[in-house]
Amino acid sequence: MNNEQWTLGAWLWEWYEIYKRPSLAPYSLRNIEQMIRLHIPDSLKRLPLTELHPYVIEKELLPLGRTRTAVYARQVLFSALAKAARLGFMPHNVMEAVDKVRYKQQRGKALTATEQAEFLRALENSRYKWLMLFYLYTGVRRAEALTLEWKDVDFEGRVLLIRGTKTEESLRYIPLTDDVAAILEGQRKQNRKERVKRKQGKYHDAPPSVVFPFAKEQTSRAFKALCPNHHLHDLRHTFITRCAESGVNVTVCQQIVGHSTADMTLNVYTHVMDEFKKKEIQKFSINPKF
Repeated sequence: MNNEQWTLGAWLWEWYEIYKRPSLAPYSLRNIEQMIRLHIPDSLKRLPLTELHPYVIEKELLPLGRTRTAVYARQVLFSALAKAARLGFMPHNVMEAVDKVRYKQQRGKALTATEQAEFLRALENSRYKWLMLFYLYTGVRRAEALTLEWKDVDFEGRVLLIRGTKTEESLRYIPLTDDVAAILEGQRKQNRKERVKRKQGKYHDAPPSVVFPFAKEQTSRAFKALCPNHHLHDLRHTFITRCAESGVNVTVCQQIVGHSTADMTLNVYTHVMDEFKKKEIQKFSINPKF
């Protein structure tokens, strides 16, 4: 195809198939596919690469607002057009002149001790009990739990293989504690009981190799019903917070939760320690008081 024949839409799908599909994990591929299909405007996708202008791109993306979707749309376009420029399909990457989206990511909010106790009580009669406990006791991401397979669980070696959601290579091994082993055994028993119900179409149809047979949105809605003041991802933040409170080494925690650097983990540890210091300093007293 000649340079003049590439429209943005045609190039985005070509870039997706050739440069992203072979290397990214299914979760990441699904996010890119949905971004191209649903969020990048058709008016932009119809334009030839050589006719793209920063002003036009900013104007067409304006309805996305200052959201995570807008941030991700810019990232996808920047990456795809950078490759097109390197291949000579366009003079330069016009996204370099497109302003970054000023989106402030909301900080995770760990459950307090009281909230955690209430959450655990609410779980007692929930079908999602073992899944929610797994999140709370491992700090894994939503998709990482839902893609866990029984072959990834080594009960004898006491280790779990977590298949990261970023790339196919983002694998990590985490210890299989007694608590997590008990959680998985509880889920195994539940799966056996629900096989008939799944055959009847009552529950999400997942392969028997999957540990937790739930869909993503189904899981998030279930958590919200159990814990209305938090988001599911807050269980990950809660795990990191409890690690900090328990004195778990920050590097060990970082490796367990799969942070690429210690910075994100340290932010939580620092916050927890600041709160701890505020409480501890109240014990200080000089007598007689002035």
